[in-house]
Amino acid sequence: MRGISSKSRDNFIKMSKPLITIQNLKIVRSNKILLSSADISIHKYDRIILVGENGCGKSSLLKILKKTQEVDDGIMWFSPNLKLFYLEQDPPEPFIENLVDFLIKDIEFPDLSKVEDIIDQLNLKNINYKKGLSGGEIRKIYIAKSILSESDILLLDEPTNHIDLPTIDWLERKLLFLKKTMVIVSHDQEFLKKIGTKTFWLHNKKILKHEGPYKNFNKWSKELIEVEKIKSHKLKQKIKSETKWSIEGISARRKRNMGRVRALEKLSQNFEDTKIIERKSIDLDLRKTNESGVNIVEAFGISFAHKDDNKINIISNFSLKIIRNSRIGIIGANGTGKTTLIKILQGVFSPTTGRIKVGEHIKIKYFDQNKKSIDLDSTPWRTMTESGDYVDFKGEKIHVLSYLKKFLFDEKKSLQINSTLSGGEKARLLLAKLFLNEHNFLILDEPTNDLDFETLNLLKENVKNYDGTVLIISHDRFFLDHTIDKLIVFENNGKILKHEGNFSNYYEKYGLSKLKLSETQTNFKKKKLNNKKSAENILKKKKLTFKDTYDLKILPQKIEEMGKKLEKLESLLSKENLYNDDKKTFDDTINQIGEIKKNLSFAEERWLKIQILNDEINIE
Repeated sequence: MRGISSKSRDNFIKMSKPLITIQNLKIVRSNKILLSSADISIHKYDRIILVGENGCGKSSLLKILKKTQEVDDGIMWFSPNLKLFYLEQDPPEPFIENLVDFLIKDIEFPDLSKVEDIIDQLNLKNINYKKGLSGGEIRKIYIAKSILSESDILLLDEPTNHIDLPTIDWLERKLLFLKKTMVIVSHDQEFLKKIGTKTFWLHNKKILKHEGPYKNFNKWSKELIEVEKIKSHKLKQKIKSETKWSIEGISARRKRNMGRVRALEKLSQNFEDTKIIERKSIDLDLRKTNESGVNIVEAFGISFAHKDDNKINIISNFSLKIIRNSRIGIIGANGTGKTTLIKILQGVFSPTTGRIKVGEHIKIKYFDQNKKSIDLDSTPWRTMTESGDYVDFKGEKIHVLSYLKKFLFDEKKSLQINSTLSGGEKARLLLAKLFLNEHNFLILDEPTNDLDFETLNLLKENVKNYDGTVLIISHDRFFLDHTIDKLIVFENNGKILKHEGNFSNYYEKYGLSKLKLSETQTNFKKKKLNNKKSAENILKKKKLTFKDTYDLKILPQKIEEMGKKLEKLESLLSKENLYNDDKKTFDDTINQIGEIKKNLSFAEERWLKIQILNDEINIE
């Protein structure tokens, strides 16, 4: 496939027109102003990261870009015929009879071989769609659909939620290879460092822009806050001085000084709109109860298979000893048995063979990735206390509203039905319950999903300083590196490796090759046999049509001609100041390049498909 040269691409990005422009954007939700007087410009090839605390309007902004939500005010311009694909934070389970048909719907020129490759790479081939799908499987299906889409812009809301490390690694490489425009919301800082080229920070009802890789964002944002603090302090002092004047000196020259009074009112309003609201660091700590024994839990030669499939062990002859104050992470591909292991260690599942021994005075607290422990018909208030108005926190009785406020639930949210809460709010509710209870063995199953950076850092610091025993399943590389010092690794050959060191240490030694899920020998043979029969059936039915034969002969010449024309147009586009000196020529050239690239891509894929079919037919 031909692409624009790196020099031409750089010039093109610098000079290109925006695909979307929004001015004076205002978003109001539940009578709360999320954004006011915000300006946005999205250019071709931008990979924009949206960051900000939960509830600041990131998901609402994506929905506005997709035009599934209305703005409360603002002027919006979209480039003509612009196509956008939106991967929402909690995508609905799709109704699928045939996965290929589902993935190619709305694609004008589908490449079936590419579709099949994506299905294989994401291990979606052997899923039973009638039995219901896991959160990870649902997300991978929509990720496949986004990669295959013919959209100009991808809107991705928490794309790494519920997917494993090998899939995250695959997704990073695919997104970089696509060379598409993207707007991304994610809490996964390692993912953002690799993908982002710009950052839009939704802060104090504004959108602040940072050019360059995301890895520099934290330094930039801290510097910006310090500048804002100084400005805010100076403004406050001026208001204080003007207020004193208004009390002492206005009466003598009332008419002449009314303008100064109005200016004071404007200053005061400006201060309220722009003052730095620094949320106090939440003064919490994970509460450890009485000291446990030295041995927390031991597994002796355990194996496990589900009752409906006793012949296939998820875990085979595994032994483990967890001692007091251990800090252990669990990694591996989805479906390899990570959650099964922690349920065995808790006594929820009994091993098929082997035994489990739990130490003395062990008090376990479990954070469930699926948030199943939340009663959706209840409220945050009643989740904290089934009756009464107070909770016991650090040996003191405090009002439930005061406690929930520490987790950013106001009175209205505290009385809201849990089913109406966002994913991030449900995660914070589980954390509120987690911080409230006493325990000495903390088990966290994907705790970072849906958390904003502030809550994520809060959890990271508290887990890091927790003086009990910690067992964490996570695909968040940054979180693992800062919370654990040992790993249990579920490898693709069915083995479980015990590794001393954090995730980065493991990654330097082995990469992710051992984590990539491979099919069992049985499934491989079955797939091979099915593919052979399918290929035989196709070859019996298929032959080159007259049009196929004609295209096979003529397309190489057309491809060469289009390639030469594309080079000339790119050369024209690389001229300095073309956009400023001759905007019409620039616009026409951009449109021609886009059209030729589209036709060239289709021609190359068409020729390759016919050539492969011709080779298969003539294989004898």
